[in-house]
Amino acid sequence: MMSFDELLRLDRRLTAVHVERWVARGLLRPVGPAEAWSFEQIDVARAHLLVELVDDIGLDDDLVETVIGLVDQVHTLRGQLGLLAKAIAEQPPATREAIASALQRLVER
Repeated sequence: MMSFDELLRLDRRLTAVHVERWVARGLLRPVGPAEAWSFEQIDVARAHLLVELVDDIGLDDDLVETVIGLVDQVHTLRGQLGLLAKAIAEQPPATREAIASALQRLVER
């Protein structure tokens, strides 16, 4: 966990206004009351991405929300694909081979 002040010290471009706005929009999800926010590592990484999208690329708040929504979808899909791969790996060899053949046929279409 990282405090609000520690988060701000990580990147000079990151301001209290940025963080408060992103928390209000639900893009960052600190733990605790506003006067003692703590941030998980995922929010620290997200804050860095957000400041890059805003300051480096110049996206407005609506576009930032769209981009973050897409990033979240990709993250969710990667997790689901990982679970699917594990489930397939647990199947008998004949089933895995049948799935591989079906995938190959679909790719060749």
